[in-house]
Amino acid sequence: MSIFIMLNNFFHDFAVALLFVSLFGLSYLYKSSKKDLSRDGMTLYIGIYNYFRKAIWIAWIWIIIGGVIRTMAYEQYEWLPAAGRGQIVALIVKHILLVSLVIWGLVIQTRLRRSMSLYE
Repeated sequence: MSIFIMLNNFFHDFAVALLFVSLFGLSYLYKSSKKDLSRDGMTLYIGIYNYFRKAIWIAWIWIIIGGVIRTMAYEQYEWLPAAGRGQIVALIVKHILLVSLVIWGLVIQTRLRRSMSLYE
């Protein structure tokens, strides 16, 4: 069970990073494409957006499902071992950072979805 929890925690953190990087990259690409509103440029951007949208949804699903598992196992597998080594502050900072990235990613995703609806 410990290995399953460890892998879940790793992939949960990875999904948060994947979500953020995908949305950040798409945001940059969109800003760049607004400078060149050619048909080819927007076609390319829409194709990349649709591809990454799938990865973004998979990341969101894993964040939610993995987060539920992580929350249920949190006290035994993260809090107690860290408390014994005096790492509570590090855990708090880590979770504040990850939650901030998820919220920032949600804001970027909402903005992108609104702006992309103009071109679809």
